[in-house]
Amino acid sequence: MDLEQVQELGSLNVFAVRLSPGTDVRQAIEEIAKREQISAGSILSAVGSLSRVQLRFANAKEPTELAGKYEILTLSGTLSAAGVHLHMIVANERGDCTGGHLVKGCQVYTTLELVIAQFTNLRFTRQWDALTGYPELEISSIS
Repeated sequence: MDLEQVQELGSLNVFAVRLSPGTDVRQAIEEIAKREQISAGSILSAVGSLSRVQLRFANAKEPTELAGKYEILTLSGTLSAAGVHLHMIVANERGDCTGGHLVKGCQVYTTLELVIAQFTNLRFTRQWDALTGYPELEISSIS
C-alpha cells in the first residue's frame, strides 16, 4: 500500500438499483458508472440470481461459462466512468461456490439488487504496470 494514496473519504453518494431479468451485469454497472459520471466508486452490496454466468478464473486467458442457475454471494470491486474491476462468487443449487473476474455475459435470472458507493473527492483510473502486466488502479484526489 502506498501511504500517499490513503485519503480521507470525504463525501459519499449512494446509488441503488434493481436489475431486471436478462440484464447483463457488467454492462449495466459500466453504464451506471458512465451515466452518473462516477469518478471513483465501489460495490457496497449485490444480491440476486443469474441464469448465465461468465467468469474469468485466475491467470486464465478466456472466461468460463457455468451451466445452470446461480445465486450471487458476493460482487465486489472498484468502478469509474473510465472502467471497472469486478470479482464475483456464485453458488449453484448444491451450494458449490465458484468465483472469478466478472466479464460480460452474466445475465440476471430473477433480480439483482445493487448498491454502489461514489467517493466524491477521489478519481480512479487505470495505468499500465510493467511489474504486473496489467492496467492497475491509480488513485488521485479531486480538489
